[in-house]
Amino acid sequence: DPHPGNLCVDTSGNLVYYDFGMMDELKPNVRSGFRKFCTALFAGGPVIGDMELAENAKLLVDGVEEAGVLARGADRLAVEKLARYFMRTFKDKQLGKKGGNIKETVGTDLQTLTENGVFRFPSTFTFIFRSFASIDGIGKGLSDNFDVGKLAQPFIEKFTEVQKNETPAEKSLNFFAKATGLNQPDILKAVTSPKKIAYIEETLRSIERGDLKIRVRSLENEKALERVSLTQGKMENLLVASLLLNLAGVATSRILRGAGVVGAVAFGVQAFMASAKVAKFDKTQAKFVATKFVDDE
Repeated sequence: DPHPGNLCVDTSGNLVYYDFGMMDELKPNVRSGFRKFCTALFAGGPVIGDMELAENAKLLVDGVEEAGVLARGADRLAVEKLARYFMRTFKDKQLGKKGGNIKETVGTDLQTLTENGVFRFPSTFTFIFRSFASIDGIGKGLSDNFDVGKLAQPFIEKFTEVQKNETPAEKSLNFFAKATGLNQPDILKAVTSPKKIAYIEETLRSIERGDLKIRVRSLENEKALERVSLTQGKMENLLVASLLLNLAGVATSRILRGAGVVGAVAFGVQAFMASAKVAKFDKTQAKFVATKFVDDE
């Protein structure tokens, strides 16, 4: 049961847990996925280039998918964009910088992924999050400058090196090869570059001839069309309700007047429900879409 009363530190600096009432065993796929997630998040240190961050973001998405947090078949491009944003924000926080506005950067993608229900947190993660929250709370109670991310960085780097299982000589050789470009991936890129250029040229010519068409998904347009569809449904119900009400007013038969009033009420209720859906849609949209201008504070 991870709370301050059940945690202490021994003379060697190790954490000691007293109560195992809320302990659980991670499944192999969850453990492997969580390891990939942590490795990708902390890899490269606080100062990292965009290309390396993008590669780590792919590994992070692979990790959350393996752990069962991300549904298979989800929009990988949107998820990787979201991962790059949160990873860059995490790195900036380690450097003491302020992250970007989430609405301006990934607001639409986050809304679409949330509405599609592609994220799911296994019950086991409750214990993981509570453990981190307890340790973070204890640390902040002892020091205002406590940052679990900064303190975990050296451990994750050491953990990553252990996973590679390299000797000091192999480590130095790999560092030299990476710095000079004398390694298999860089040599392979140099050798295959002409083929890649030829492939790009052939792709461009296919586009010019019309043999290849590029499909682009616009999340903003999808949301706009969704709102138009909701509004159109509301207007149609109001129109039918008004028509039935007018027919009931001019009808000479009591049965026709009653049927017209009942139909008008039914379609009026549907129009009210459609109006509520539009209001709910606008409220949800406002949570993810930025409305602040450049000059606003």
